[in-house]
Amino acid sequence: MKIIGLNHGEINSSASILIEEKKLAGAIEERFNREKFTKKFPFYALKFVLESTNNKLEDCDAIGQGWYPGINWIKFNPIYSENRDLREKYFYTIPDHLFKFAPSRIPGNYAKLSLEASSKMPNIFFIKHHLCHAANAFFLSNFEESAIITSDFRGEIESTTMSFGKKNNIKNIQSQYAPDSLGIFYSTFTELLGYKPDSDEWKVMAMSSYEAKDQNIINKIKKTYELNGDGSVQFDQSFFKSSILERPNLYTEKLFRYLGGDKSSKNINSDWHKAIAYGMQFCAEEIALHIINKLYDKTKCKNLVASGGFFMNSVLNGKILEKTKFKNLYIPFAPTDAGNSIGSTLYIAHCIFNKPRKKIDNKSFIGPSFSKNLVSNTLNSKFIKYKKIKNDDSKIIAHLIHESKILAFFDGKMEFGDRALGNRSILADPRDSEIKDKINSAIKFREAFRPFAPVVIEERVSQYFEVKKEFKNQYMEKVVKVKKKYAKKIPAVVHFDGSCRVQTVNKIREPKLYKILLEFEKITGLPILLNTSFNLNGEPIVHSPEDAISTFYKSGLKLMILENHLIKK
Repeated sequence: MKIIGLNHGEINSSASILIEEKKLAGAIEERFNREKFTKKFPFYALKFVLESTNNKLEDCDAIGQGWYPGINWIKFNPIYSENRDLREKYFYTIPDHLFKFAPSRIPGNYAKLSLEASSKMPNIFFIKHHLCHAANAFFLSNFEESAIITSDFRGEIESTTMSFGKKNNIKNIQSQYAPDSLGIFYSTFTELLGYKPDSDEWKVMAMSSYEAKDQNIINKIKKTYELNGDGSVQFDQSFFKSSILERPNLYTEKLFRYLGGDKSSKNINSDWHKAIAYGMQFCAEEIALHIINKLYDKTKCKNLVASGGFFMNSVLNGKILEKTKFKNLYIPFAPTDAGNSIGSTLYIAHCIFNKPRKKIDNKSFIGPSFSKNLVSNTLNSKFIKYKKIKNDDSKIIAHLIHESKILAFFDGKMEFGDRALGNRSILADPRDSEIKDKINSAIKFREAFRPFAPVVIEERVSQYFEVKKEFKNQYMEKVVKVKKKYAKKIPAVVHFDGSCRVQTVNKIREPKLYKILLEFEKITGLPILLNTSFNLNGEPIVHSPEDAISTFYKSGLKLMILENHLIKK
């Protein structure tokens, strides 16, 4: 069975394909069209998944889209359905009228669009947004059963959903609806602090690590919401404008004044900004942990999976097991809307077609790769000088990083999602205290307070970080503390509060990066490198050799490995 998945129209369009319930290929559209967080139809991503698996659209059994417009049939819409301006809208308006004659308005979890067989178009399933998030997390986790938490800005109407997954089934336990949304809460404060909502939340998360605790501000933010006994949360809408979506701001003037904002100030990194970021992160964690603890009470399951854009919050993610009764946590490599193309394929396979589950390979390296001959031809066509190195010569690469401190690294299949995990990365020596500022200012062109992640050999992670021996963090999904005796040895990857968004690698999942780390340890005594995405600020991570070359020459980078080609400035 072959199922296509799409995320279109939401932040970061993507396409994927699931083959025989266990093999995935996929990519996000921004890497191809170079438009950050693009909402355009994932034409190039879909073209890639079909061509890379030697399929045509008519070869596929179904297509899934991670959004269900028909959920609004739960209530008749006279403005839309009684004033249809285009006959093409019959797909919505006719069912909306017909539900008046049905026993009840229950639009269900998805709608199926079937065309005549001669069209050769597979059936298209429009699936509830939060169900795709849940399927993405649950089925990729390979857990037999698990509690499921989904939280984001909003789906069709839902903002937070508690579910329970068992074998092939995902059962809803409780839903919270917009505008009472944890994602909206975080985005509102992102905008309040002068950053772009639905884009710059991780900047605010990074800022929240400053030691800027102000109990008065925390108390004020806590008064903007109320936690309920069933695990829901209610936000005081006099402080938030999301329910009516007024622009330009998600926040009201009341919230700005209440927290002591100063419109005359142009500084978006002041002590006030840091205190607000700290207080908001503190409260967001309180809300999320309240919901998650109530989910445990409702399921009594030791496993938890989490998805939705809110769970890009790696600071929170690193505290979930410590501050709840859950024993195991899985967060997929793409918990954002981009991952819903994958979630839709998994939901169709297991929840609609009832295909038995198989152990799925949940590596994020499911995107395009480029042959070494193609890279050579590309470099030759641009008259760029290079030196070929052996494909597995990790010793040379480790020495280059040690000597030159910073290296752009492009190798193998592209990662799916927002984080570079070693195949489209900038690698650097974490021992150099000036490296962070060099990369932020001369290469990434971004705010100086933004942190970088350490990548470490998986079986050695507990030696350097405050985690258990069995700890794994293959997608950089959690922030943890570095052990104090090592903090000064790797200053380039330690944040203000002694935390790190560590990535763990093993020799089976990431063999090349693993060998580089081993060789770097032989030179320095540390199996740790700095890893950050290979891109400029505001641009998508590089996809092709052409992207890599362009980024290399537009930045302060001096060295690049492009497959096995070494390029120097």
